Amino acid sequence: MSQQDSHHGFRPKPSYKKGLLEPALQNWTFGDLLQRQAEQFPGKIAISCPGTSNPITYRQLNDRTKLLGEALIANGISVGDRVGIFAGNVLEYVEVVLATARIGAIIVLLNTFYTTEEIKRALRFTGCSLLFITRSLGKRSLLPCIDELNEMIKTQKSEFPDLRSIVLLSGHCSKSSNLQSYTDFVKFPPNGTKAGSAYEAAETQVDPETVCNFQFTSGTTGMPKAVMLTHFNVLNNGFLIGERIGLTPNDTICCPWPLFHSSGFVVGLTTSLCHGATLILPSPVFDPAATARALISERCTGLQGVPTMFSAVLEWCHQRGTRLPPLRTGIIGGSPVSPALLRELQHEFALQDLGIAYGMTETSPLSFLSKGFESDGTHTWMEILPHTTAKIVDAQGITVPIGRPGELCVSGYLLQRGYYQNPEKTGEVMRVHEDGVLWMHTGDEAIMDTQGRCRISGRIKDTIIRGGENIYPAEIEDCLNEHPAISMSAVVGIQDAKYGEVVAAFLQLKHGKTPCAEAHISEWIQQTLGKHKVPALVFYLGVDGVPGHFPKTASGKIKKVDLEAIGTRLVRGTGKL
Repeated sequence: MSQQDSHHGFRPKPSYKKGLLEPALQNWTFGDLLQRQAEQFPGKIAISCPGTSNPITYRQLNDRTKLLGEALIANGISVGDRVGIFAGNVLEYVEVVLATARIGAIIVLLNTFYTTEEIKRALRFTGCSLLFITRSLGKRSLLPCIDELNEMIKTQKSEFPDLRSIVLLSGHCSKSSNLQSYTDFVKFPPNGTKAGSAYEAAETQVDPETVCNFQFTSGTTGMPKAVMLTHFNVLNNGFLIGERIGLTPNDTICCPWPLFHSSGFVVGLTTSLCHGATLILPSPVFDPAATARALISERCTGLQGVPTMFSAVLEWCHQRGTRLPPLRTGIIGGSPVSPALLRELQHEFALQDLGIAYGMTETSPLSFLSKGFESDGTHTWMEILPHTTAKIVDAQGITVPIGRPGELCVSGYLLQRGYYQNPEKTGEVMRVHEDGVLWMHTGDEAIMDTQGRCRISGRIKDTIIRGGENIYPAEIEDCLNEHPAISMSAVVGIQDAKYGEVVAAFLQLKHGKTPCAEAHISEWIQQTLGKHKVPALVFYLGVDGVPGHFPKTASGKIKKVDLEAIGTRLVRGTGKL
């Protein structure tokens, strides 16, 4: 505190916000929810996957997941067992996830970017007893992976002592003891009281605090960790998200987010189920054309995704002169959202109620969600969700005053159970503070305003330190995204002998635009930011050896560590640094 503050007795308000306690938290399981929605909306379309399967109603979804649950039990799956799935956004994925949760088993959602070795590592680590897998994903054939895993099961390799069977989600195969088609698998349980009784007994063992899934973190660096989330975590987060955006059974939501990611599983699927809405999965893997067509043909009222997905859909439409229908609602998140993109979305979709989301897998995932366009023209702001508490702390764990940056910490019902078999990493991020409350340290730098709203300035580890000055990529990206020729930017730090790090900007041009001179970019930045934040290096996608697209994770986040490597490679030996 300054002497002036002390003299006048003024104590700055701390960066601390407690969410509302209404609506009340729900004590549901997935079985409870599906049964209830089947009774309330029996003929309402629950899931539609244009081009890959027929839509199904809430009654059909309830019946089919019960039948699949019986099949899982008949194949030896019981409460607490792990079931893996590796596939795109298809109807069978939804059925497997829900059926597994209904019987108290744990669904292990595998990242669709995983290589065969990464799939094997994840299966071994989590001890999966059963794997559901697709034959192909986009242009990638998974048959070599399937053959390798099948051979390991047949030879009973000790590497996979728990894995007993593989189920192919599409097509047919010669049925064997350890490899069968999805159709054959679902037909397996005998019709009768025995199968039904076993299913009912399993479902009664499930309560809201039962772990329902292992969700691998989607960090762009380091080994992923398996986050353990419960029915209580997931269903309440989905319920509260839908309440915030006013979701109703009259809504049809387009969800290109991958279902293996917490955004797809919770924000997309679970939120829709909790409110009796219709969920559209436009394509197995993200395709801007399929997403745009689904928005039109399915008469969607909302769209969800990361900023790169929204931008890709807009770019596809601009190139073809396609006009998208107006939308009532939507959710955008997963990485910082620039005010420039928000204005474009508002204009293109006539969209007023786009929720700007913040969260992480470990918080089920959302802790903040705006009710609409919360922007002051320079930054986007988000409001805390109910039953959630947030504070911003310094490096010593002390809550900082309003308006000062620090690490965002979150507490409440939404915190993960922990990282599976990793108490050390769990303890690093989940800590009991002096107030006796368990807090999740997000690793994100944030600023809170006097209303308790938050804006994220970036990952703490992404902060660029140039000559001792902290520079936050997000504010430079927001500035660059305002430029009329730039559709998206990504700013990273590149190692430099003189300054330690310098700012490098990777720019994606709008359709029909040409690269600007670096001097022009410098002038543009300095209109709003200090000279030390001007990029020392400017790279345009698809120009001078720069890849034509941003490297991304399977969930659509830009992989900045890859951009750092690309930038370093391109300037090596050029004398630019």
